[in-house]
Amino acid sequence: MGRKHPQPSLTRTLTALAGHARMRPDAAAILDNSISISYQTLWQDICRTISMLEPIVPEPEALAAVEWTSPYRHVVLLLALEHFGVVTATYRAQEIGDEYQRLFSHSDLIAAATIRPHRTCLTILCDDLWWEKTLSKPVNTVALRDSKPAKNHRIACSSGTTGAPKFMMRTSAQSEFRFSQNQKRLVLTQNSRLVLPATFAFQANYLSFISCMRVGGLCIFAGDAPLFQTLKEQSATHSIVIPMEFIALKSMDHRNALPPGLKILIVGGSLTPADRAAWREVCPTGTLIELYGTNESGTIAEIQSDTRGKIIPELEVQVVDDNDIPLPYGKEGTIRLRGEPCATHYLFEEHPRPERFREGWFYPGDKAILEDASHLQLLGRDDDLLNVRGYKIPAAAIEEIVKGFPEVIDCCATTIQDPLDDGAIWLGVRFSPNADFSDIQQKLKSHLPIKADIHLYTVDTIPRGPSGKIQRHTVATRLRHHIRSAAQKKTQSMI
Repeated sequence: MGRKHPQPSLTRTLTALAGHARMRPDAAAILDNSISISYQTLWQDICRTISMLEPIVPEPEALAAVEWTSPYRHVVLLLALEHFGVVTATYRAQEIGDEYQRLFSHSDLIAAATIRPHRTCLTILCDDLWWEKTLSKPVNTVALRDSKPAKNHRIACSSGTTGAPKFMMRTSAQSEFRFSQNQKRLVLTQNSRLVLPATFAFQANYLSFISCMRVGGLCIFAGDAPLFQTLKEQSATHSIVIPMEFIALKSMDHRNALPPGLKILIVGGSLTPADRAAWREVCPTGTLIELYGTNESGTIAEIQSDTRGKIIPELEVQVVDDNDIPLPYGKEGTIRLRGEPCATHYLFEEHPRPERFREGWFYPGDKAILEDASHLQLLGRDDDLLNVRGYKIPAAAIEEIVKGFPEVIDCCATTIQDPLDDGAIWLGVRFSPNADFSDIQQKLKSHLPIKADIHLYTVDTIPRGPSGKIQRHTVATRLRHHIRSAAQKKTQSMI
C-alpha cells in the first residue's frame, strides 16, 4: 500500500505568511489602491487584529459575516478570524437586503465597516477609527492554532442566474482541495503577480488570493480600473477573469499587447470563439485555462475545446434521464455528481431543494453528453434553454453568434412564456457606439441555425450576477411587464 499523506489543516496559510514575513520581510504581498504592503507589515497587522478581536471573538466554528470595503483590511480580518477557527462569509454593502438577512440572522458576529446590517446580532464597527486603534497596537507573538480537516471553514455564496443568493458551507478539507487545485493549474510562485478584478464575494478570487499568498506572490487588486489596462500596467503574470470581461477586447482602447506569458483562469462560464480570437491577438503567448464548475462543487471539468471537458478524478459524474436513470455514453441528459468536494445542502433554508440535492447527488442544472468515463460535452443550462413553440434552443448558441458581430458588445436571448407573446425569441443587444445596425435582422436570419421569429431591441446594460451570468428571469420579467403595458395602452386607445 502507498504511504498515506497526512490530512491538511488551515494552519498552513498563517504559517506560510509568518514564514514569508520572517524570511522575506520586505517582499510585496498586496497592492491595494496603489499602496504596497509587505509580508512583514501584513503579518504584523494580522497579529494586531488577532489581539484586538480576542476579547470578543465567538467560539470556534461560530459564523462571522465580514463586510467588503478595503481589500487589505478585509484580508486582515478574514485571516485573523481564521486563527480563532471562526467560519467567515464575505458580503458587500449592497447585499444587506431581505435575502442576505438570512446570513446575518444566523451569524454570531458581524464585522461591518459602514452600517449595521442586522438589528440584534453582535456587531463590531470596523471603521477608520477602529482600524487606527487596531493597527497602532504593539505586535504580540501569536501561537498558531490548528484546524482539523472536517471542521467548517468558510461560507460560499452563489446567485447564479436567479439573483437569489444560495449559501453553502465548506470544510477545511474542501478549501484545502481548492487551494491545491489553484496552485496546480496556475503554477504560482514567489514571482507571481496575480491581478484580482472583483471582491471576495466572488469565491474564485478568495481561493486564488490565498493560493498566491501561501507561495509568497504579489496580489494586486484592480479596483475600478479597466481589467485589461491593469493587467498591462502591472505586468501581471496571472489573473482570474469572468467571460464578460472579454467584451472589453472589442474596444481598441484595451487592445494593447498584454504581458507575455500571461495566464488567465476563466471562471463562471466559457468564452466564445470571438473572445478567444481577440485574446490571441493581444496575448499570443498567453494561456487561457477554462473550467466548468459551480460554487457547490468547485471545478467539475477542465475544458479542452469549446464544449468538451475532462472530468476531475475526485468527482463521480453521471448523465441521467428525467427519471434519474443513468444514460449510456453518447446520450443527452442532465448532469449529476457527487464526491468529497461537493456541498450537500444549502444553508439557512426552511425547505430542501430536491431539484439540486437528492440521494447524495448534486444536480447543477446543466445538460450534457457523457462521452466516456472521463469526458463530457456540455450542452448548456436547463434554465438557458429557450422553449420556442415546443423546441428547446440553447440561448448561449444564439448569443455566441451574435456576439461575434463586430458591432455587438453584448447580448441576451430569452423567451417570456406569456399568453400575450407570439412565441418569438427576444434578443436584447448592446451595440458599439455609432454602430450601424440597420441590417442586423438580415444578419441574424443568415447566421442563426434556427428558424424562429426574433424581436430585436437595444439595451444599455444586461443584468448579470457577480460571476457574469445573465439573469434571464430579470430580463423576462421586464419584457412581460413591457408587453402587458403596451397591450393595455393599445386597448385604452381603442376605447
